[in-house]
Amino acid sequence: MKVGTGRKSRNNVRLLFVFSLFILGVSHAEEDVQTEESVNGSGVSFTRLDTADAIDAYREQRYIEAVEGLAPSPLADVHKDMLANAIAKMYLGVPMSSFLHTEREESAKEEPTEQSHRWVVSEEGKIQREGESVFESLSGRSPFISMPPLPYKAESGRLKKESDSEAIFVFDIDMTMDPSEESDMSGMAEKMKFVAEITVNKLDQAPKSFLVKLEKPIRKRFLFKLTTIEIELQYSYIEECEGFAVKRMSVQMDGSAIVVGRLFESAESTFEDIVCEKPLRFMLPSEYESNFLQF
Repeated sequence: MKVGTGRKSRNNVRLLFVFSLFILGVSHAEEDVQTEESVNGSGVSFTRLDTADAIDAYREQRYIEAVEGLAPSPLADVHKDMLANAIAKMYLGVPMSSFLHTEREESAKEEPTEQSHRWVVSEEGKIQREGESVFESLSGRSPFISMPPLPYKAESGRLKKESDSEAIFVFDIDMTMDPSEESDMSGMAEKMKFVAEITVNKLDQAPKSFLVKLEKPIRKRFLFKLTTIEIELQYSYIEECEGFAVKRMSVQMDGSAIVVGRLFESAESTFEDIVCEKPLRFMLPSEYESNFLQF
């Protein structure tokens, strides 16, 4: 396996990924949490949750927003509450912490790459590569994935499967694309339908996984076909952080086009050895775009 030293350029393949970036377009102002606002060295403002009361208030507000967002859903009340709890726990801010991030990529046209770095969340509101000057903003790549409380159509919610240990819920997603977006494949947008699948651990009403995928293949005769677009987050409880983080994030796309042949790309991020500082302190960008897709 080749060890990667930077981003790979795959212009033809990434044309298709514009259709999986819809969640990146969902942004919102930070919730009304009573905290002091700070500004980091890059001019990005953020707030600190540095007391137990502030942290609890933010978590409760996330739950309330999820409950309100699920109100139009035909799901049973017991399932709505279970789902609201899980959604609220998906993002609790970015704690002062450090973590090991390993990134793997492969495609039909290039050799696989892999690279690992340890990152540190600083109190200046940056996620910085340990021992280096390279950094990301609080909305950058990390195991703390920021999403709005309900980034899909609540009224389409249905229970897909339930067992004694878990429940899987499915929602339709509005696939919107900027009309000014120019792409050879932009005409496909209206034909594509995405769904979100949320798997909830019933014992503690916590998130287990969040999957966004193309509901069924699409094709244009003789020109192209898309069989797979999937983005999945897998969650784990981090005891010393007193909350959930994404331990694995994967993206996969598969299809073909007459000009370039097979269009296959797979990328995976894993986050290990997540260590939170004590006492717990969380930071929230005052305004951000979701970092749901970090590749």
